[in-house]
Amino acid sequence: MTKQQYMTLLVRVVFGFMFFMHGLVKFQGGISNTAGYFESLGLIGGFAFVVAIVELVGGLLLILGLGTRIIGAIFAILMVGAIFTAKLPLGLFGDGVMAGYELEVVYLALGIYFMFAERSPLSLDKTIAKN
Repeated sequence: MTKQQYMTLLVRVVFGFMFFMHGLVKFQGGISNTAGYFESLGLIGGFAFVVAIVELVGGLLLILGLGTRIIGAIFAILMVGAIFTAKLPLGLFGDGVMAGYELEVVYLALGIYFMFAERSPLSLDKTIAKN
């Protein structure tokens, strides 16, 4: 493996772990609280459950390197949604009380990166593709 492949592996695992933890926190804090927050944004409350599951399962899949391109795309879409539904009015760096959308921009870029990145030798994607 090259240095680039090791670094891509590191970023993929960390990115997956962060999304897994975001999903876990939504359940630990009470999914009904997250649903209430989604409703306050004008979204359907049940969508909170869908997002939390996608973050949990997607995070695990990304750690394993399974469906990396699809998960990257899904996470990028989630970040566009988060920016435009929850964070945009706060600005890039926040309003002094709440964080802005700077983290979501980084996650968006990472999602796009993994949509196009080569398969890592240490991934289930590569093992299944065998090329």
